[in-house]
Amino acid sequence: MRPQNQTHQPPKSSWTTTRLGLIGSAIILVAAITYTFYQGNRPRPAKSDSTSNNAAADSAAPLPENIMQASIKLLDGQKTKLADYSGKVLVVDLWATWCGPCRQEIPHLVEIAKEYKGRGVEVIGLTSENPETDADTVKQFSESYNINYQIGWADEEMQIGLMQEHNGIPQTYIIGRDGKVLRHYRGFNPRVVPQMKATIEAAISAE
Repeated sequence: MRPQNQTHQPPKSSWTTTRLGLIGSAIILVAAITYTFYQGNRPRPAKSDSTSNNAAADSAAPLPENIMQASIKLLDGQKTKLADYSGKVLVVDLWATWCGPCRQEIPHLVEIAKEYKGRGVEVIGLTSENPETDADTVKQFSESYNINYQIGWADEEMQIGLMQEHNGIPQTYIIGRDGKVLRHYRGFNPRVVPQMKATIEAAISAE
């Protein structure tokens, strides 16, 4: 018979396995926290499904005044602001060279800029990248994609104002002659291009 005061000890191999499992879990947890921390607030490509491309605004109020009046540095060194396009139909695209859905959308924006040239429609692409470090990258990208509309830099305040708590790009606005947002698209799907063109046509025809 086993002595009553003898404590049963688990097999050494079982205890070692348990310790290894705990250590492994801790390492995974630390890695996940570290990854999340370093990701910061960098905008991510928005999902390209049907829900992400629904219009978020229809005949809404204009964009906030601080966004409309913010100075935008253009790729060519000039400056502008969204308010300067008052009286025109404006397509504003928040994008970045590293963003896959943005790359898919840009040829369609090039087509729109070409198709509606001279009809009171302007397209402007605002990249979320850093003008101090990414100017050459953006310039080369613009040339390789034959971008035929103005490219500018969206600072942090502009990005926050355009994303409206939806941290993903591209985000595309169609703004009427009166400055009101007609459509706001998050993400990109080729199926929305006819919708975009229909909205632009309606905006051109509006009194």
